[in-house]
Amino acid sequence: MRACSVRRSIAEEMRVDVKSLEELRQVDERTLRFAPLGLVLGGTMRPEDAALYQQEVISRAELAPRVAESTRATFDRLRRLYTYGVLYYDIFTVVEDQAHLVLEHALRECFVDFYGGAVPMEDGIGRPHTLQVMQVGELFKQIRKVSRLPGSRRQRLRLRETGELIEFDGMLDSLLRWARGEGLLRGQRNRRLEPLLKSFRNHVAHGAGDHLVMPVDAARTLCDLAEVINQIWGSPTPGGRLYPALIGREIQAVAWGPGGTVTSGLIDSFPAAPEHDDWTYVIVRAVLHDEGLMYFDTQYETTTYPSELLWGPGAWQDAVAWLEKEQPEPDEVEVLDRLFLIQHHQDRLYLARSPDVAAGLAADDREGQWHLVRADFSLDAYRHTSQVAAGGSLCSAPGPCSQCAAETLGVGAWQEMISLAAASGITVSPREVPDGQVPSLRGWPRSRQIVTG
Repeated sequence: MRACSVRRSIAEEMRVDVKSLEELRQVDERTLRFAPLGLVLGGTMRPEDAALYQQEVISRAELAPRVAESTRATFDRLRRLYTYGVLYYDIFTVVEDQAHLVLEHALRECFVDFYGGAVPMEDGIGRPHTLQVMQVGELFKQIRKVSRLPGSRRQRLRLRETGELIEFDGMLDSLLRWARGEGLLRGQRNRRLEPLLKSFRNHVAHGAGDHLVMPVDAARTLCDLAEVINQIWGSPTPGGRLYPALIGREIQAVAWGPGGTVTSGLIDSFPAAPEHDDWTYVIVRAVLHDEGLMYFDTQYETTTYPSELLWGPGAWQDAVAWLEKEQPEPDEVEVLDRLFLIQHHQDRLYLARSPDVAAGLAADDREGQWHLVRADFSLDAYRHTSQVAAGGSLCSAPGPCSQCAAETLGVGAWQEMISLAAASGITVSPREVPDGQVPSLRGWPRSRQIVTG
């Protein structure tokens, strides 16, 4: 009797709480505390406003037209589900977890699309073999059959981009390595983040346990997922956080006075006051609101995003005359995987230069050893090179660094590295630029001493 009573008690506790349609429509109070400016303290949003706000939050998670239909349908289902978190807060956790699983499906579908259904494989001694697959499910089954074979029968995939031969089992880790190797994923900081995608997926797939995710976290994960999917299908995301499309640069002025005051802004809203006649000006093509403009240096890369010196340094009246004559136009630039050249001469390591400026240096300025580094930001490149030049650190050269968001492409003499930069797929156009630097106590020194270990 006691066993029956216990089973009956457990069954009663596990019974689904059946609700009416009207009850199911009730807003979850927890969601109402999340507003555009953060958590609402001491109150909540109106249900109508909360529903609209959460839909607006997720509206920017858009997939590019070229993304395969199956991936699009799976992603859209998650995006629609997210909006119902207003009614049931736990939905945000479901969306967060499922997003990590959708990524693996998207990569597999992109893989099949990339090879047009014919995947070129090789065994351990280089004998080619083609897997004929047209659906994601077939791909996984066939690759799993041959990827676990021992010795020379074990199948590998040769990358088109580099010719490298990698072991490939169709799982997320090998899919990410494939996408990175084929150039479908880009950015050095993203390279360091991509292994985390595998960890998140495994955490969900192998039992994440009971946990609760806030709507802001679920929304970010879903937006990041959209960026990754768009990127592997060759469509960077405008204004993206991870894989942004080209970023616009505007014509701006940077000015500094004898007292150390620095200002910058669009040239259209940059009249020079009479009391600024003794100020120094430069005209640049740069991204708006780039804080690095406060430390602008004509010789070195000190801005956050790529900037280009157009005129100066000089007086404002001369700048106006140049602007009226030349009429420079805005443009767009890539901000990921940029190339930098860093000079190590005697015991001094100099700030990163763009390949164009480094190529235009006079013969006397070309001495020492040069590092060609790929990074998203000049500071990442400089910090990495500082560790490499000092020796004894975990930062590695050449190749992608396992400790930071940079990759050393080569180390050698000036001409050797200029040639290597040109061979890396960019156009190197030597530029001789005048020497000018915004004077600032907070700015970067142009070089620092390196003590080798």
